[in-house]
Amino acid sequence: MKVNLVIPSNPFLGDDLRNPPLGLLYIAAVTRNAGHEVNITDLRGNKRIEDFNLDYDIHGFTSSTPDYNQVVNLANKIKLENKNTLTVLGGVHATVLPRSIDSVFDKVVMGEGENSFLDILKNKNNQRYYSSELIKDINSIPFPARDLLDYESAFSKNAFSVGGDYTGTIISSRGCPGDCSFCGSGNIWGKKVRFRKPENVVDELKEMKENGINHFKFYDDTMVLGAKRLEKLCELMKPLDIKWKAATRADYSDLDKLKLMKESGCVEIAVGVESLDQDTLNRNQKRTTLNQVYESVKNVKNAGLELRTYFIIGLPGEKPNFSDRLEKFIDEYQPDAVDLSTFVPFPGSPIYANPENWGISIKSSEFEKYVMTIGLKKEDSKKLTFNHDILTDKEIQSEREKSLQIIRDRRMVKNL
Repeated sequence: MKVNLVIPSNPFLGDDLRNPPLGLLYIAAVTRNAGHEVNITDLRGNKRIEDFNLDYDIHGFTSSTPDYNQVVNLANKIKLENKNTLTVLGGVHATVLPRSIDSVFDKVVMGEGENSFLDILKNKNNQRYYSSELIKDINSIPFPARDLLDYESAFSKNAFSVGGDYTGTIISSRGCPGDCSFCGSGNIWGKKVRFRKPENVVDELKEMKENGINHFKFYDDTMVLGAKRLEKLCELMKPLDIKWKAATRADYSDLDKLKLMKESGCVEIAVGVESLDQDTLNRNQKRTTLNQVYESVKNVKNAGLELRTYFIIGLPGEKPNFSDRLEKFIDEYQPDAVDLSTFVPFPGSPIYANPENWGISIKSSEFEKYVMTIGLKKEDSKKLTFNHDILTDKEIQSEREKSLQIIRDRRMVKNL
């Protein structure tokens, strides 16, 4: 079959080319390996669907929640041009709200998509909803089909440092054992972590190096799990002479592990702090303590790595004076970069499923407003999508603006 996979634009990001869509590139790879003709229509960078050839047997889309309405419009335009084409939607939004997906999509894929998409290509029937068992051996999946994209789209200039060298993005595992109230990752990848073999990961790094890529960003939820595997991976990466960055949890940040990563070319570690109030961390099922946070950021610094910290403003239970706590933390621990997101009760998260359990209420079902980057641009006036249990909208917005100003004043805005 002639297959076209569509990458929607990401207007809510400062740079919508920053994060190459690995999920869709994996789908492209397995589809091509199965003998089908595959094309990718990449709409990032202000491109229009009307400017592309739409004569394909099947069009596959991926969508996060804020992308969803845009993707519905794209599918409708394609159907007008090619009414006999089959339209398929996958990704996190289709996974967590499958029964509400617009009828313009003939097929809906829930969860990990590779095997389900191949099932659709094999079976011409009236089945609409597809899900598959998680792939046990993720080493068997071919590397993402980056060659189907232009170089500037397959590799990002802003994923590592703004305006810097082209960067390859990669994952070495799937799954996260956490149960954070604000996250829906487990709906796609499951809670049991499945690791790629170190040799398999390094082969993919080498493939990208052959394309001139020497900077890499790992997008794993929990890359640092599996001590022996991580040790082997770092050992194999040393001879590559590369630079890379990744994220970790505060409770998986021991100094020896970080030093090992540093020796293999790691230059930056991001720590998901989220809140500097212990009650808020507990309430949102983060399963970390502030003492672990403080220890982890010190370990990152002591290992000679740059420290990036992630925070979320507006989590249920967050108390007044978020910005004061953030300023004190920055002054004491001197992170190199601070990323601040605005809380959104994303579909698929425990909070979205039962907001009353967290004392909040959801006040908007307009999915294009479900954007965590609200407030990063001064001209951004989008409203919050929920009512907080303690803080008013004005208080959250004020704390957000104060916090962002603190971050800007200390020049800790990088790659937002």
